[in-house]
Amino acid sequence: MKKIVFVVLISLFLGFSTSPKKFKLSIKVEGISEVKGNLGILLFNSEDGYPETSTKALKSYTVKVESESMTIELGEFVKGEYAVTLMQDKNMNGRMDKNMIGIPKEPFGFTKLESIPFGTPSFDETRIVLVKSTVERIKMMEI
Repeated sequence: MKKIVFVVLISLFLGFSTSPKKFKLSIKVEGISEVKGNLGILLFNSEDGYPETSTKALKSYTVKVESESMTIELGEFVKGEYAVTLMQDKNMNGRMDKNMIGIPKEPFGFTKLESIPFGTPSFDETRIVLVKSTVERIKMMEI
């Protein structure tokens, strides 16, 4: 009887002390046309602030461009919906340069998009569902 109580107590303790399982999220950035500047990367877990408001992103990263294709580990996250936006800051001024009508002058990319969208894509159009460790491919685009 003591053994059963001990096993039950240990099981309860372990059941209550486990934190949510986390999965590694990495991105493979392809199509960098010029090895220059930094990649500004924003990771969102909701549409709030998506795609450009860095203060509303779950995480933000700045990574030096070192090759035409780069794999970047973003970290470990719980199961959920996420979207990644990125831009290549070629002149390293810390922002996306745009022309007079708001069209980007520097390369950019989104999870799940292979071609230049008409207008700004929504969180739902670019979201991924993280249920296992994964490497998401992001193709850089230029207008």
